[in-house]
Amino acid sequence: MNLNEYTLDLGGGSLLQVANRTPTQMMSYVIETPEGGTVVIDGGNMFDEDADNLYFELKSRGGKVDMWFITHAHSDHYGALLNFLRRDDFDIRIEKLIFNFPERAWLAKKEEAELSAEFLSRVEEAEWLKGRIITPMAGNVYECGGMSFEILCHPVDYEGYPQINPTTVMLKAKFPKKDVLFMGDFDENAEKTYLERFDTSALRCDIVQMAHHGQGGVSREFYELVAPKYCLYTAPGWLWENNKYRCENPETRGTGKFTILETRLWMAQMKVLRSFHQGEGDWLFK
Repeated sequence: MNLNEYTLDLGGGSLLQVANRTPTQMMSYVIETPEGGTVVIDGGNMFDEDADNLYFELKSRGGKVDMWFITHAHSDHYGALLNFLRRDDFDIRIEKLIFNFPERAWLAKKEEAELSAEFLSRVEEAEWLKGRIITPMAGNVYECGGMSFEILCHPVDYEGYPQINPTTVMLKAKFPKKDVLFMGDFDENAEKTYLERFDTSALRCDIVQMAHHGQGGVSREFYELVAPKYCLYTAPGWLWENNKYRCENPETRGTGKFTILETRLWMAQMKVLRSFHQGEGDWLFK
């Protein structure tokens, strides 16, 4: 897998966008703070190839995670950690695990109900996580190694949501010189709730992780509030090209059901300086 490097002048520290090692899309970021801390955003899929890759990445950084944020209860976001929790020999130390899922009874009626139930049970049963689990709320700010992480929203009014995506916890990572907005799988339902309940002025940032892998997420108007200069797409090559699901055939480019080409056009019209996607390999930003 290629490791690409790009200078974004973060002012210290680094941001790694991890590419998927299996065909399924996922979201995984590893941050090295200016003072040597390690922060994980989601972590990605539960498949061994993806989980093992993250494990070795974390071991190479000292085997300790100062803060691990999970945006929402989908396995392409928390799955790597679930994979780790299933292992008897898992030896990464997690100081703070930060997530805010809807109530179990609600999750039990939604997609991936068995997996989310297992994840919550394993988190609760892990003795080494006792006292380290934090439920974030909008307005909370967490400091780590010369950076701050601001929670912009948490799940509210979710009883009528048709699926889990709009319960995403959105957060902003503040490097010394640049802010990065992590939108998880925000969608039109989350957008509506956010505009009604939370601070829109907090959305503005330099770098944005595009909602829902860059397709089927929020509106152009929402991105105009964000006004990013750089876009990060948690999108494999097949999704980046709107190909058929998991299909890499260049001859079928644009034949998928996804709206990512429209999103990419919005960003071009908004004069974003550059976009980066997982189909190109891992991206390390400094």
